[in-house]
Amino acid sequence: MAFKQRKKVTILGASIGGLVSAAELAASGFDVTIIEKGKSVGGLYSKVKTPFGEQELGMHVLYVNQNQFSHLSEIFGKDSFHILSGTQVDIGSCENFGHKFFNSHYPNVIGHHFQEKILQQLKETVSDNKKSLNAREEIIKRFGKTAATEVVNPILETLWKTKTELLTPDAIHCFFDLRRIVACTKREADTLKTDEWLDRVLANPDQLRPKGTAYDGRIGLIFKKGHNNISERVSTWAQEIGVELKFESEVLIDDGLYIDNLPAHENTDACIVALPLHNLVPALANELDQLELSIYYLQTSEKISDEFPAYYLLSHSSNFKTSRIVNYDSYDPDTPDVGSSVIAVEVIHELDNAPPQEEIVSEVELLFPSLNMQESYQLPKSLKFCSPTINNSRILDSVSQQIKHNFVDKPIYFSGMRTDKGVFFSHHTIGAAYEAALDYKRRVAQD
Repeated sequence: MAFKQRKKVTILGASIGGLVSAAELAASGFDVTIIEKGKSVGGLYSKVKTPFGEQELGMHVLYVNQNQFSHLSEIFGKDSFHILSGTQVDIGSCENFGHKFFNSHYPNVIGHHFQEKILQQLKETVSDNKKSLNAREEIIKRFGKTAATEVVNPILETLWKTKTELLTPDAIHCFFDLRRIVACTKREADTLKTDEWLDRVLANPDQLRPKGTAYDGRIGLIFKKGHNNISERVSTWAQEIGVELKFESEVLIDDGLYIDNLPAHENTDACIVALPLHNLVPALANELDQLELSIYYLQTSEKISDEFPAYYLLSHSSNFKTSRIVNYDSYDPDTPDVGSSVIAVEVIHELDNAPPQEEIVSEVELLFPSLNMQESYQLPKSLKFCSPTINNSRILDSVSQQIKHNFVDKPIYFSGMRTDKGVFFSHHTIGAAYEAALDYKRRVAQD
C-alpha cells in the first residue's frame, strides 16, 4: 500500500538485512536512503581469495521467508540463487564427549552416564515468566542442574571464554544454538514434545524427520557462482526503484547519531540501523568485552561427503580451539566435482591470540582421522566483535537509549549484530531489519 505522505526512512548499512528492509519500504511508497560506510554491499556476505580458489567467508546460507525471498529476487534476480527447502535448509552436526553426531547440531547426551538423570530433570522443568539474570540461570531453568553443570555450561564457557554467570541469557542462542538438548530417542521425543515447554528445551534427535514443518517454512538461499557482482546489481536495482544509495559515508555516534556530520534525526522520519552498533562507537573499545573470529581454509586430498554428511559441525569439546567447521561440498551445488575438498574452520578466540594453523589442522585431523590434509590457509584479517556479556549489554543498551532519546518522537530500530541479544547470523539480522520495516509501516498506517 502507498501512503499519502511520503515519509523519509534512512537505513544504515547496505547489508542483506538493510536491503530487504529498504525493498519493503520502497515498495510501499516510502522515500528510502541507504547509507553505507564502505564501498560495497552485502555486509559479511562476501567471497575471499584463497590458494584454493575463491571461497565463502565462512558459511552464508541466507535463511528467509517467502516475502523476504521476493524482495531479494527483485534485487538480485531469482536466477541468482540456489534454493534449499524443507530439511535441506539447515543440516547441522556437533561433536561432544569425543563423539560426532550427524543427526542434530544440539548437544547430545544419548549414551552419556548422566543421560537418565538429565532426561528426568528435563521432564521436571517448568516454564515461568521470570526472566533469567544470566546464562547460567537460563541453562538451569531450561535443562536442570545436571545438564547445566555437566554439558551446556562447559560448552558455552569454552565458546565465549567467559563464565556463564557473566553472560546474558540470550548468549545460549548466539553462534551455537544451545536452546535444546538431545536426551532420548525420536519416538520418546515426539511424545514429550507435545508439551509446549518440553518442545522448547528437548531436541529432535533426527533432523531429517521433523515432527512438524521444518524451520517454520523458511527457505535457504545460496548465491550461484558467477553472481558475485552484487554491488552492481544493487546499484541498478536502487536506481530503478528510486532508492538513494550512498557509499563511503561517515557515520558517527557522539551525543547522538551523525551522518556526514549532520544530526540524523533532523533529516529523516525513521531510521533502521542495520549494522553492528559497536562499530559506530570506537570510543567504547576499551570498555567492551571483545573477541575475534578467525577463519582457516583446509584442502583435503579427497572428497569428504561421506565422512561429513552435514553443512557444518559445531565443536562442543573444551579441549578444542575449533568452534565450527563448514563443509562446502554438502550445501553448495556449485562445488566442483573434483577429487579434493575445501572446508572452512571458524575459531572464536581472545584478541590477538589466533591459534596457529598447525594446531587447527591437527584438531580437524582428530575429528576426521580418515581425511588427508594437503594445505591450509589462514585469512590474514580476523573479525572483531563483542562477546555476549552482561557488561556489553549494559553499555550497548545505554548507547541505543541515548540515540533514541535524540530521535525524540521519531522511531529508530537496531537490527545489526548484537551477540548479547542472540543476534549474530544473517537470518537473525535479516529478520530483525525486515520486522523493523513492517513495524514502521504499521505506525504510519495508524497515524
